[in-house]
Amino acid sequence: MYICQVMDDQLNWYALRAFKGRVGKIKEDFDAAGCKTYMAMQIRESVRNGHHLYKKVQVVPQLLFVYCSERQLLDYKNAHFDEIMIYRSKMKNDKGEETLLPAVIPEKQMKLFMFITSVGDGKDVAYYGDIMPHFEEGEKVEVTDGIYKGATGYIKRIKKDRKLLVAVEGVAVVAISNIPMSCIAKSNNNH
Repeated sequence: MYICQVMDDQLNWYALRAFKGRVGKIKEDFDAAGCKTYMAMQIRESVRNGHHLYKKVQVVPQLLFVYCSERQLLDYKNAHFDEIMIYRSKMKNDKGEETLLPAVIPEKQMKLFMFITSVGDGKDVAYYGDIMPHFEEGEKVEVTDGIYKGATGYIKRIKKDRKLLVAVEGVAVVAISNIPMSCIAKSNNNH
């Protein structure tokens, strides 16, 4: 394991993409270092020779969220350079120059993403990974009833179907369909 255990650095959620089929091993490394991790999983059903088979699969392949310090994340990246890619965002350094730093995922966005990807049977949820569908700015809405109660996002038509889009900006978009209009209201929170 190549993760230092840091107690005094600020902890944040970060997203990374694992290569070479190593997402499980990378998750184990961070878990062993005491970091929280999250992979969106679903149970998929298939029928083979008349038997129903159920398999737990990662819904956004290779995507792992890690709650750790920036130093822990960068130390792991340095030790496993060709195995992971860290999602980054442009920031200005002390000199006013733009630089790419690991993108911090706000706690509220992360909690919403974990909630949406962990309730229900997944049949009404589509995952777009980091391939973002084009959608226009619209009014923010909140689900007021049902299993997605409390979820906030934007309504958008995708392939003639009205969906609620919930995003972890720059990382993944989750689109939820079949939410009755009676369960959706304008959100009072515009952030």
